[in-house]
Amino acid sequence: MKQQELKDVPTVRILMLGDRGVGKTSLTNLMATTETTPTPASRTIGEDSWHVQVRLHEYPKPVILPPTPTWTTPSSSEDSENYPYMESTPTTTDILYFVEFYDLNSDWRMCRHQRDSFYKNIDGIVLVYSMLDLSSQDSLHDWLYDPLRLICKYRHLRIRSILKRHHVPILVVGTKLDMLMRRPLRRSGSIAHQLNVEEMLVNCLDPESFADKSRNQGKLRDFLNRAVEFKERFPLLSFRHL
Repeated sequence: MKQQELKDVPTVRILMLGDRGVGKTSLTNLMATTETTPTPASRTIGEDSWHVQVRLHEYPKPVILPPTPTWTTPSSSEDSENYPYMESTPTTTDILYFVEFYDLNSDWRMCRHQRDSFYKNIDGIVLVYSMLDLSSQDSLHDWLYDPLRLICKYRHLRIRSILKRHHVPILVVGTKLDMLMRRPLRRSGSIAHQLNVEEMLVNCLDPESFADKSRNQGKLRDFLNRAVEFKERFPLLSFRHL
């Protein structure tokens, strides 16, 4: 890509949420690893308050090509009426986006103005818990409340923090899969089940956790695609009292 074209690449912002020690930083390292950003040094943005890593994502934007005339002479009048043109051909074109993953420094606290300014620009949320400590999953409700409230306030112009449809894309990730004796069953009361969102279980020490064509890679790609669509469908709006 030419240098001047980089200025035109839009950005989606992903918020990493979860208790300290659940593996958010290690998970972000894996999610941000791509062929163009293979090491943390090549993708980390300097921040005192946030650990920020960046990757490129190719979003497959649907494109409908215009119908093409058929130059073949119809064999009958019926063919002439029903097939004067070839059908439009659906296809996709890849649009590049920067993806910024934000992991809050656990020793830093945001004031109200900083929270409002930051959370309203979030396009996707990754909820992270440790499968060795299910209380870390229960605390995700507390982590999620404020970001959802402000996203709905500024992006949907709604007060309710959780909408039945079109809320900000959310992905739930359970870490430390390698330390479990057996793979756990999905719980009906889990936060992923309550929010009706996708969940994945990850060994953050395995560099192949998001290997090409793996199930986890597919879930991550779908999540990032939905974050792009959320950004485009619900741009930041000027707030007004409802």
